[in-house]
Amino acid sequence: MKPSSGQAGSSFTISWNFYPCKGPVTFSWNGTPMWSANATLTETSGTVAATVPGGAQPGTYPVTGTCTNARTGGPLSAGSRFTVTATPTTTPPPPVTTTPPPPATTRPTRPGTTTTPAKPTTTTPAPTTSTPPTTTATTPPATPGTPTTSTTAPKPGELVLDHPSIKPGDALSASGKGCLPGRMVTLVSDGTEVGTAYTDSSGAFTAPVEFTRIEAGPHTVIAECGVRLTGAVDQVVTRSSGGQTGTLVVLVFFVLAGITVIRFR
Repeated sequence: MKPSSGQAGSSFTISWNFYPCKGPVTFSWNGTPMWSANATLTETSGTVAATVPGGAQPGTYPVTGTCTNARTGGPLSAGSRFTVTATPTTTPPPPVTTTPPPPATTRPTRPGTTTTPAKPTTTTPAPTTSTPPTTTATTPPATPGTPTTSTTAPKPGELVLDHPSIKPGDALSASGKGCLPGRMVTLVSDGTEVGTAYTDSSGAFTAPVEFTRIEAGPHTVIAECGVRLTGAVDQVVTRSSGGQTGTLVVLVFFVLAGITVIRFR
């Protein structure tokens, strides 16, 4: 056999020379008939093309040729051995790793100076506690005849007037809280309307108060706004000194006139 070894599926040739053979010559691979050739008394040798079975595993296998003896009628046989080699394992080449060239370093012609910026300093300001200065309120003495002013904010359900007393011609303002939002407020004193206003979204209002008549004595101002506000609303309206003086002059005139009439009689 040429060659006598090879991989599974490879080709080889079998040369034979049997004498005397009669009829076909059968060639078997590991006991299995696979190839044949004709033999006669005049054709006693030949060559057969053969192929290693594709599923043959690596190892040595017998290859046998048999025919019928032309003289005796019995079998004639001869054999050889074929070695199946392992299929070489193809290992793929390792991947090619391309290493980029190092970055080009350009050196300055003169030594350069590298300035490292200073790390910014974070300063956390200390909490500052501001103590408001203590203010001592000095209330100047009230001047006779000058109305005092009230700055007390009204509480819910309360009406506050900005002056406890007024003279004729003085301005007066009323502030209240506790009404319904967006309502009209009517200020009434002694059954007479003395002012109007509208409440804001919190139900508070401020309105000027104007008395149509000047009468000495306390006057109560009532705010009607869906509810009636009560509280520190009593105000004293004093007459001006001019009015008192005019009355006194009239009285003196009538007294003197009476004395004159009596004297002429």
